[in-house]
Amino acid sequence: MIPGSDSIHIPRNFRSLMVISMQTAQIISVGSELADSAVLTRDILDEARFEDCSLVEKSLGISEVRQAPDSAKPSQLAIPAARGALLESNLRPAEVDAVIYCGIERDCSEPATAHIIAAALGLRPAICFDVANACHGFVSGIHVANALIRTGDIHHAVVVTAELSSKVTRKVVELFRKNKLGPHDIRTHVGAFTVGDAGGAMVLGPGEPGKGIRQIKSGAVSEHHQLCSYSIDRGKLSFVMDMGRISAVTLKLVKELIDPAYQALGWTPADVDQFIPHQVGARPFQKTLEIVEVSEDKSIATYPKLGNLASATIPVCYDLMKQQGRLSAGTNVLIGSSGSGIAATFMGVSL
Repeated sequence: MIPGSDSIHIPRNFRSLMVISMQTAQIISVGSELADSAVLTRDILDEARFEDCSLVEKSLGISEVRQAPDSAKPSQLAIPAARGALLESNLRPAEVDAVIYCGIERDCSEPATAHIIAAALGLRPAICFDVANACHGFVSGIHVANALIRTGDIHHAVVVTAELSSKVTRKVVELFRKNKLGPHDIRTHVGAFTVGDAGGAMVLGPGEPGKGIRQIKSGAVSEHHQLCSYSIDRGKLSFVMDMGRISAVTLKLVKELIDPAYQALGWTPADVDQFIPHQVGARPFQKTLEIVEVSEDKSIATYPKLGNLASATIPVCYDLMKQQGRLSAGTNVLIGSSGSGIAATFMGVSL
């Protein structure tokens, strides 16, 4: 099993003793990098020759997204995000034991993009690899780093991601513009117009008792993997992103996870000071707040101006909250991540 999760049933008294004996992992620092260009979603739809160019803004509350040049590579957003997190951490390069890259896209098939990032930052980590889990990738990387720190295998890890989803947006726009996709394809392809580009990173290390990552509760319903899927084979795009059905299945999974997550943390909704959810649009955002029973003033909504940042959502939101002075010592942060598959996680962090 992965420490910090309850994927295997263990007698309660033994589990408690085991957790006490393990090192706590904590988030030491964070960094993020947004793509330079802000593009209106109505302009994207206009280019795709949609009759209703305000469709995304009306249905999901997303008015614009960030886009990097089509020639960009993920590491170009991941490296500055990781550099910012490392500077804030005050760690020496030799103190970084692991670099884990978690983006959907990679610079190349081989080697792992983590090596490209590590080399650019002057790091020589003993552990260096990529983790992929769609929008859920960053929290999956945190899950792995947390386990390695808790068991004492490493002391410090850089978990980093970057998303260049605009590459898919441009391909889908072209298919609509050339009438290779039509009105009957809007429901399964509208998600391509909601995504944006960004990088994010966190440095994890040993924490103090009572602080750090308190609990990670995860779940998956893999039978719904077909609801969100994309690949490019010999230049041909295969893409499906059925936003309505994805949201319905994800919200159902979130409902199943929240009570066990609160119980494992020993929290009630009143104990949550700040809540960071995945961001795909207005209705899923509001429904998630209702499910976790946290008010909007304790959360952060980045989707209107940034869209869906996929795996970069959590570190970008965390960084923005930190810049706003909302993550001070003693704060309880609940993080809710989800992604195609369908997978979801609640992670409780005490600062």
